[in-house]
Amino acid sequence: MMIIDKAKAFLTEKSARAAAKKTLSLMLLVFCMCCIKLCAEDTSPAEAQVMREQFVTEAKKHVGAPYVLGAIGPDKFDCSGLVYYTARESIKKQLPRTAKALYNYCRIVPDKDKEVGDLLFFKTNNTAPITHVGIYIGNNQFISAISDGPNTGVIISSLKQDYWKPKYVACGQFLPSGKRKANSDSNETDFEEEDFVDEKKSSGNSGSNISFKGSSYYNPKAEGLDVLVADASLFCDWSLISPNSFMFQWRGIDLHTNVRYTKWPLEPGFGLGFRFNYGMGVFQIPLMFSATVNDYFRFYAGPVITFGNARMMVTGEDVKASVFPGIIGVSLSTPSIAIGKAKAQLVQDISYTVFNRPDNSALSFTNSISSGLVFFTGVRVTLGIGSLFK
Repeated sequence: MMIIDKAKAFLTEKSARAAAKKTLSLMLLVFCMCCIKLCAEDTSPAEAQVMREQFVTEAKKHVGAPYVLGAIGPDKFDCSGLVYYTARESIKKQLPRTAKALYNYCRIVPDKDKEVGDLLFFKTNNTAPITHVGIYIGNNQFISAISDGPNTGVIISSLKQDYWKPKYVACGQFLPSGKRKANSDSNETDFEEEDFVDEKKSSGNSGSNISFKGSSYYNPKAEGLDVLVADASLFCDWSLISPNSFMFQWRGIDLHTNVRYTKWPLEPGFGLGFRFNYGMGVFQIPLMFSATVNDYFRFYAGPVITFGNARMMVTGEDVKASVFPGIIGVSLSTPSIAIGKAKAQLVQDISYTVFNRPDNSALSFTNSISSGLVFFTGVRVTLGIGSLFK
């Protein structure tokens, strides 16, 4: 009988371990499917055209506003600040903050295909490849914030003007096209397609409706400290499942820090967490390797260092925190708001942290989910490290 009992216990533990592995796999699959679905560009041409018109209408409201370097509105702007503010206010779109970053972010299109609401890029001096950006409003006209010349501030200019024509570099799209392929504005321009098409960027963005471009900090041409972005998040932790009930429970507080590399579209990073896990009675430090898909999605996983003796909620049963596998999770963020050089977002994380029995055998499925599946709700502040020295 003793042998049979041990065999039954072994099979029960093996089944529980297998169930936990299936749960982790299912969570990862669901996270990936959600990311792919939400990153897909399903906007119809008609919907895109409405967004473009809203974008341009908002820009026109600010004609006459003064130019101030570094300003992002609402009553004064620099060139990229006008684009940044207008997109955020009109269509709730978070764009990069500089002309160069906007150029890297956009899909470069042939000049004959430019549409109302596209961005026009210029090289006005020898300090950088891209130094000025404007918003195309049709009929070879654009709105931009001008720093010098006979007319300064937010004004309407023409691509046919002698000043702008030799300085024009390219047309970039950050919004889906508002017209069908059969409709072309090829008669609208005096420029040649080959002068403005960035073939490498165009080919890299064709053939797919799913965008994994990275965040608004993504910049493949960044150098020095500009390649690094840091963020810190403060969370309140909670869960809904206990060993014998379904109820809201406060689980503790967390501080997450992360530094990521922004020259690759899927921005890799490394972070530390400092978690007072009240629900389990321990203090934990997750070491998190992350991948930031864009401004709204981040995946992370890594080992966890635990201090103290863990116990199950409600029952008080002793358990043991696992170092590796430790934690796996996804971070979901809202559009950000600018606070000086930084950006702030509301964040909702969903993570699973592994706990075992004191002898390192697997917990039951219910206890595993109860101890490890936690929701983190809080605020994240993000800052480009290079901006601290500018």
